[in-house]
Amino acid sequence: MRLNERLKALEVNQTPDLISTIILRLVAPGFVENEIHHISDKAGNEWRRKPEETESAFTDRATREATPNQWSMKVLIGKTMEAPHVSK
Repeated sequence: MRLNERLKALEVNQTPDLISTIILRLVAPGFVENEIHHISDKAGNEWRRKPEETESAFTDRATREATPNQWSMKVLIGKTMEAPHVSK
């Protein structure tokens, strides 16, 4: 068997890269028990929880839709509530 054929056979039998997901949960003081309603990532993507959606279904949806970074990781930031915008 030639080297190219051997490499192709190895690539076919190789398991796909594992993708890890980290969800950083940001909570405001006094709101530790509140569920996540907003998720974002460093790429500027945002997900908002639908009214009928459970927290688990919401985080699963955001995890599925997020794109992994160059290290095969999805780093998401979950918030229990959006911070109010301060106008100056």
